[in-house]
Amino acid sequence: MRYRRGMETVRRTPHTDEHGPAATPPAPGDLELVRAFLSVHDHVYGTRDSLAPGTSTIHWWLVEHRLIDPVTPPDDDELELAAGVMEALRSRVRENMGEERDADAIRVLDDAARTTGLAVRFGSDGLVATTDGVRGAIGRILAISFLSELDGTWSRFKECGAEDCRSVFWDRSKNGSGRWCTMKECGNRAKVRAYRERERTGA
Repeated sequence: MRYRRGMETVRRTPHTDEHGPAATPPAPGDLELVRAFLSVHDHVYGTRDSLAPGTSTIHWWLVEHRLIDPVTPPDDDELELAAGVMEALRSRVRENMGEERDADAIRVLDDAARTTGLAVRFGSDGLVATTDGVRGAIGRILAISFLSELDGTWSRFKECGAEDCRSVFWDRSKNGSGRWCTMKECGNRAKVRAYRERERTGA
């Protein structure tokens, strides 16, 4: 895949948040589906730079996670809905890191909840999407996210502190001080950059 950055054509490759043997630890239970969705991204080919995913990458991710039929092509509007929900949920994650609430993101999520037909089902089902396809898949992610906000577990989601990483991680630290999706990759690279900057400044 290619996209334009300024006057330069940049090649994209789709990725989840895997870092080889040092993969980001999963979130508990159904929350892992949300964490994985929020972490899907494109890479600038040949670099570590992470980009917001294109709709084709989102389609690929939904198929890979068996959330939609791989044979039936989704509408572009459905994939744009998914992309909007992804960024709105990431905005809610940034609230956990001290950012102010984004009213536009809340509106996007409320509209998506209506579009996906989220409904309460007493008994074992709980909150479910009454649509199928991409809308049904996004409804499932929204339902998990909403219930997570209610029980307080959402507060453990954070964005990785590395500038070139879009991964979202579940902060397992006791005092909620986690900064990196994985210490072996993003954390260590940040430490090396900080060390080199100190050396340069000292010199």
